[in-house]
Amino acid sequence: MAKTTVFTCDICKQSKSENDLARITVRSEGIRIKDTGYNGINIDICPDCLKRKGFVVEVKDKSEWEQAEAQNKATLEDKIYDILTYMGVMFAE
Repeated sequence: MAKTTVFTCDICKQSKSENDLARITVRSEGIRIKDTGYNGINIDICPDCLKRKGFVVEVKDKSEWEQAEAQNKATLEDKIYDILTYMGVMFAE
């Protein structure tokens, strides 16, 4: 019996290959839901969605690598709230 696994981008909901998806894992401490610890959320996101969110996906020259890493870190810090909200995480006081 053959087994088929479908990998889907959590943002655009399109099927992608396993190696195309980047995984963003958001963990937290101190959040309790019904007396159960919250282990966080995993977000699988494709290169096209990463580009639309402002991430650098391809670096042509190794000299640009550090700049791309710094830009991606800043973009992640800036966009994580938007991505989590899109995934259904609610923020309320």
